[in-house]
Amino acid sequence: MYWFKRFFILQIRVLTFSGLIAFIGFGCATPVGVNKVNEETVYKQIDASALTSNTFSSYTAVVLHRYGLNESDFLNDPRQIISKLHKIACDDHRRDLLLCLSEMCFLAAWRAEAALENQFLDAREQYYYPFESNAIQPPHEPVNPRDYYLGSAVYAYLFLLGRGEEAPPSSFDRRFRLACDLYNRSLSNRMYFTNQKITFKDYILPLPVGEIHITFKTVEMPWNTDELEAVLPADAFEVHGLSVRNRISGMGAPILAVRKKGPGKPVSSAVPATVFIEVKGGIQDIQTGKCLGEVSIYSPKSMEGNEIMVDGKSVPLEIDMTAPIAYSLNDPVLWNLGRNLMRFGRSQFEPGIYSIQPYEPGRIPIVFVHGTMSSPVWWAEMFNSLLSDLQVRQNFQIWLYLYDSGKPVALSAAHLRDSIQDKVRQCDPKGQDPALKNIVVIGHSQGGLLTRYTAIETGDAVLRAITGKSLDELDLTPQQMEIVNRYAIIHPLPEVRRVVFISTPHRGSILATDFVRRIVTRLISLPRDALQISTELFSIYERFSLEGKLKWSMARTSIDSMSPDNPALLAVADLPFPPGIKGHSIIAIKGDEKPPEGDDGVVSYRSAHLEGVESELVVPYGHSCQMQPLVIEEVRRILIEHLRDQGIKK
Repeated sequence: MYWFKRFFILQIRVLTFSGLIAFIGFGCATPVGVNKVNEETVYKQIDASALTSNTFSSYTAVVLHRYGLNESDFLNDPRQIISKLHKIACDDHRRDLLLCLSEMCFLAAWRAEAALENQFLDAREQYYYPFESNAIQPPHEPVNPRDYYLGSAVYAYLFLLGRGEEAPPSSFDRRFRLACDLYNRSLSNRMYFTNQKITFKDYILPLPVGEIHITFKTVEMPWNTDELEAVLPADAFEVHGLSVRNRISGMGAPILAVRKKGPGKPVSSAVPATVFIEVKGGIQDIQTGKCLGEVSIYSPKSMEGNEIMVDGKSVPLEIDMTAPIAYSLNDPVLWNLGRNLMRFGRSQFEPGIYSIQPYEPGRIPIVFVHGTMSSPVWWAEMFNSLLSDLQVRQNFQIWLYLYDSGKPVALSAAHLRDSIQDKVRQCDPKGQDPALKNIVVIGHSQGGLLTRYTAIETGDAVLRAITGKSLDELDLTPQQMEIVNRYAIIHPLPEVRRVVFISTPHRGSILATDFVRRIVTRLISLPRDALQISTELFSIYERFSLEGKLKWSMARTSIDSMSPDNPALLAVADLPFPPGIKGHSIIAIKGDEKPPEGDDGVVSYRSAHLEGVESELVVPYGHSCQMQPLVIEEVRRILIEHLRDQGIKK
């Protein structure tokens, strides 16, 4: 009995102690509190929204809670909840109701779209919509994604720019950027359900509640709308091959306006543009059919400072500058241009200057000149990166020069000079744009030699170097004199004020040996007109040439022109810059050697170095360095210096 009582007392004590511990433990666990976590987890909670997860933001949760609603109510029947909140918003003028409606419409549209995809996200959604792929099939009647995406855009617009008793949010408000993204992405997603062809007529389109009358207000494109092949949302494309995706923040759906193929245009080309819908009226007008949506399509040419005026307010437009570039370059034909031109001297494209954007008065052209066996597409990394800089974008425009890089340098240089002047006359027939008299020409490798010919005064220096005689001492026929004046006696172009040389063989290439030149001569088939001019020019030099120099002046191909023993090449390298023209050198050295030693594998430092330049930068790269960050940054620096010299400060 004694031991039984002892055991019973011990059990009571254990149970009492356990109860006490449980009580203490229960008292320490609070229904509301915090957990110490990392910053990523915190901001995942703060930034959660329909754009980043499969639920809505805390801003929408606040509104739902206010009216006794929750997420399950929305999931069970989004139609009913959106309709109910719409009616409330017609009488309750708190602006956050509009953001709530926009986000719920977006989430409902996305869930409906995912359901249409059999609960599997396609590649586009995986990239732009990092939602969980768990059960999405709704228990209610499916909604139409088109209507709900459009509804999301309308509500977001009213939240940001609509009139009301509450002032619109400031740009410091986190809801401001959320609403902008809802507006932009909803418009883009709405376009997925629309034929790529745009019919410029009025529509009456349904919304989750009511309808909107759509009318086209402004369509400003760089060319006629009948040349338009398709309008594609920029958000549909992931860009590869370029380091920077230039995205200018604002409102509107960035698009690619794709121009049709045609004569001289064997591939499709795209320009950046933005679709913007201005909503006329308030939330009360949606149900009555009085809500009007005015659609405008703006290309960069029509966007001064990337802004438009909406109801007396300045609104920046969202633009994707890179996606149209990548789309246009997404064709093997363009990447084979250099080899075809080098080998056969002809291609599907007419040699000359091509713009990547419409001509804009007041913006200084940058002319990019590619190298041997290359083409303008190899400048894409540079000009795309440069356009990410606001000063460059606002003050310059990009021109790309395409030429037959197998032809002798003198012939290609004459063609470049003609192309620049033809382009200037085409853009500005009356000569009223001062920007076209301040052109910057940038050349890589052989392109640098062509660039040199836009900014030199040769006199008869080339003739003397080859023949040992002045022009007056040569007994030339009128036809011969015409050829010599065009290809051997060069004057600076009045339109060109600054030149940049990148890896340029001013004194020849280390690869242009006798053996290589003989092989190239056998491989290259130049056009008949180029052969005829070369033959005539050679016959003039042959008649008067100094002993031992004739073979080097016989520039049948561009590789001949870049021989280190070519007297014409060496004569041009020693010429000073004419007054008013500034030059810059960017020289690559691969390895650990220091100037004056070293080379980039194709051009030695001694060959690329020029006296009289404003600046010289040596970079640790190989020959094809035009896509490297240090080179691009140096070109940017030079362009900003050019603006300062012109007194341009914006």
